[in-house]
Amino acid sequence: MPLRRLLRVGLSSLLLMGGATGTIATSAGQAGASTSDGTLTVETLRDFFGTGVINTTMDVPQRGMKVDVTDPAGHHVNGVTDATGKVVVQPSDPSDPSDKGLSGGRYRVDVTVPAPYSDYLRAAPASTAANHFDSFTSFVDVSGGKDASVITGVWDAADYALPDSRYFVPVQNGGSGTDTRALVAFGTGARGNCPDKTACPDVLDTQDQVGTTFGLAYDKDRQRLFQAEFARRYTKYGPDGGDAIYTVPAGGGGAPKLFAKVPGASVTPHDTARLIKDAGFTDAPGKESIGGLALSEDGSTLYAVNLHSRSLVSFDATGAAASAPRATVPIPDPGCAASGDWRPFGLTTHDNTLYVGGVCDAESTQKRDDLKAVVYAYDGKRFTPVLTHALTDERGNVLSGDAAFPQAHFWNPWNGSLKDWDSFKVNGTMIDPQPELASMAFARDGSMVLGFRDRFMDIVSWGGLDPRPSNDDAENGMSGGDINMACAKPTGGYDWEGTGACPNHATPAVDGAEAPGVVEYFPGDFFPNGGSATQPGPHQESSLGSVAYIPQQQWVVSTQMDPTGNVITDGTGYYDITTGAGPGNDPAANAYQFIGPNQNGFGKAGGLGDIAYAAANAPIQIGNVVWYDGDHNGIQDAGQVLLPGATVNLLDADGKQVATTKTDADGEYYFGGVGADYQLTPGAKYTVQFDVCTADTSGVPGQPAADDLRFTLPRAGADRAHDSNVTPPTTGRLCSGQAPVTAPAKPGGVDHTIDAGVYIPKAKPPAPTPSPSASAPSPSTPPSTEPSTGPAPGGTNQGGGGPLASTGMADMGRILSLVALLLCAGAAAVYLGRRRRTRRH
Repeated sequence: MPLRRLLRVGLSSLLLMGGATGTIATSAGQAGASTSDGTLTVETLRDFFGTGVINTTMDVPQRGMKVDVTDPAGHHVNGVTDATGKVVVQPSDPSDPSDKGLSGGRYRVDVTVPAPYSDYLRAAPASTAANHFDSFTSFVDVSGGKDASVITGVWDAADYALPDSRYFVPVQNGGSGTDTRALVAFGTGARGNCPDKTACPDVLDTQDQVGTTFGLAYDKDRQRLFQAEFARRYTKYGPDGGDAIYTVPAGGGGAPKLFAKVPGASVTPHDTARLIKDAGFTDAPGKESIGGLALSEDGSTLYAVNLHSRSLVSFDATGAAASAPRATVPIPDPGCAASGDWRPFGLTTHDNTLYVGGVCDAESTQKRDDLKAVVYAYDGKRFTPVLTHALTDERGNVLSGDAAFPQAHFWNPWNGSLKDWDSFKVNGTMIDPQPELASMAFARDGSMVLGFRDRFMDIVSWGGLDPRPSNDDAENGMSGGDINMACAKPTGGYDWEGTGACPNHATPAVDGAEAPGVVEYFPGDFFPNGGSATQPGPHQESSLGSVAYIPQQQWVVSTQMDPTGNVITDGTGYYDITTGAGPGNDPAANAYQFIGPNQNGFGKAGGLGDIAYAAANAPIQIGNVVWYDGDHNGIQDAGQVLLPGATVNLLDADGKQVATTKTDADGEYYFGGVGADYQLTPGAKYTVQFDVCTADTSGVPGQPAADDLRFTLPRAGADRAHDSNVTPPTTGRLCSGQAPVTAPAKPGGVDHTIDAGVYIPKAKPPAPTPSPSASAPSPSTPPSTEPSTGPAPGGTNQGGGGPLASTGMADMGRILSLVALLLCAGAAAVYLGRRRRTRRH
């Protein structure tokens, strides 16, 4: 349950009662009533790397995790991590009799992931390296005023990517272009100009094979990409039409294959005989064919947006092809000025939820005030709006010097009407940015990066002909896309950039000399004049509308016009996720050009599709702890000693040793996980061999020889996180035992419940020697009855014999021996514990 103010730790000492004398003994190692416990801080961070080591720069606090703290007597206090990811357990006030809490100073801390977080989060891999995450079951010592901390990690394994991941981007080629590439791949570190200063991307498929595409989704389970057709004037569809989705091997070396068709997506044909004019296709972009693609986090379902029907179409993604959609669901109008103004487009998944982005295009009213962006979360049953923002803010100029033309520095209602065609020209250039929410990505803290494509650029090109029947003038379009941030609020919801707690990073020194009042989270979105970051160029909005973010990196990638400062080119720009600095600020470090001057016939009108990256299946991990079970109950109770130095071996299904390690100072061990020498196979059978004969027993009461350790009761209690997995051996070396294990089946899974508890068997007391009789019984007298060895139902010893029997004092020697034994055992049990390491921050 939620904490009331702060959890408090009681300071009452655990007392053991003696025999009939009424002696009270305070156990060794316990905090006295006059000594305060320290403060316990339990923190949960969201991990993105899976190394088991805390990353102070990248990890973010995780709210909503359940924390349970238990004392040696079995008392509990509970809490839930707050927006800082923490639960703080403060010492109690000994003078306040109403302040009841835990006692003893040595506690067990358990962290669990409750619903709804359990739909996507799980325990992150742990480690025995320095500055590591703690297990979900940990032990602390705050006795004597010591402070202690427990830092656990959670993660969504779907966030995982390898350090050498790659980006994938579709290339579009216009009627006057010469680019034959349709999908390219390149490393995340690619910068500079291709081919002058850096290598060009790998080509995965061509225009002849798939035509013009935009939507893209990476399938990490099958190492392939889904690639979808796209409606753009001046460039034709692929051989299977404008409703086709293809698959292509991510590593190259294979031809694309038709995967599925989106029924009814494509209506208007291209004028393939004269693509340089393509007059009849002017109104189709943004309204036909396929928008974004997204793959569910488990890889089972592919989602696509049918732009013509404004619907979400899903397919079974596990096969080589899908003959028909699994489902088609209308994406609801969020309240546009007219229902026909709703234009869904972008898709992404995050935390096991699908997000759908779109705009109210104001086409019916032609009023800028009716423009707005909307993002839905879709759980498979309903669409819930999570972000709505009016698109009425002033923006940077598409072309410097055009400040007198509002259409050049504001978003405009959708319009492709031939009767208004001349109004789209600003000083001879086709400029009329029309918003299309084409792409979305999520930052580590849940903030949303939004990529807006300029839909008008899909109606024009660079050098394409005027669509009007009597006019064949060549026209040049100039893109005015955007990249925006909606910052996640700790309490839920979002703040648009420049509002609430979401910063505005725009200043004249970093934003390309935009007008005062223009808000930019990403001020580096401008043309770097001649490649110089100190000479603001003519374009103050140069992103093309596709974004992606790999959580292990510091930058957001965006498709970009003139990324390195060379004119009429395209490529990618890289933006710092924290400061918003981008290609305009440092083109040499923040840009990659891979389409040369008007190589693809679109030039400054863009000519690139969405961005995907090669995610990876995260490694799995098993392990946890070896401990001294002083009370021999088979449960990891608070205050018990953890054993370092125990040798732990991992055997495969054939009995071959594939890994070995030793428990660390906290008794912990782990196999597998990111960076491990041996990677476990998901779902495979293993055996964990615990050789506690090598354990360091210096913390065990009496410091017994490790060879004398024996395994405790196996699988005791109801909680598998707190038991011992080893069935005690009966032959051979009794301090070496085994536990069978099935590795987690899902990528990124961890099983930190493979534990071994040990104890020292107690010596059996010698059999009692009968006391000699004072005198031999008379032959006529029957022998006295032996006293009962157990209590009668009433709880009193029953028996005949001498005069002491009726007082309950018979066999006083045995009773005193038993009392002494109990006192010694009690003192030893309470003594057990460990000194928790002091964590460095």
